[in-house]
Amino acid sequence: MNVRGSLRLTAPRESVFEAIRDPRTLLEVIPGCEAVEEVAPDEYEGRIVLRLPGAVGTFRTHVRLADVAPPERCSLEGRIEGSMGTITGNAQFTLADTDPGTSLRYTGTGTIGGPLARLDGALVERLAQSLISQGLAALDRRLATEGPA
Repeated sequence: MNVRGSLRLTAPRESVFEAIRDPRTLLEVIPGCEAVEEVAPDEYEGRIVLRLPGAVGTFRTHVRLADVAPPERCSLEGRIEGSMGTITGNAQFTLADTDPGTSLRYTGTGTIGGPLARLDGALVERLAQSLISQGLAALDRRLATEGPA
């Protein structure tokens, strides 16, 4: 599975970078996120409910930030696992100042195991892209109305 995209956010990049590392913000903007906590510096665990065509599953998540260079870039390494299978992956994002706001670009890859692996690859990529788009739009709305947590 491969994803990539970009989005212009209204907040300054320092605020965007800070929000991406804040568990309270992540809880609010990640679709299906029910819990998230920082278990070590730049390392998070949580619970996400994913609603897929014909199936709903709860997944435990573990994400670690790497190559952190505030407020310009960061990499994510993560794993989600549940009764429907596992997804392991990594993603990179970069933030650039724009006038006004911030340009966010991301790329990511993932490997799917278990029953989830039976889903059509193109469908999984579209679902992942949709969840990312929803989360980034929610992040932009949150930062525009409330500022960083």
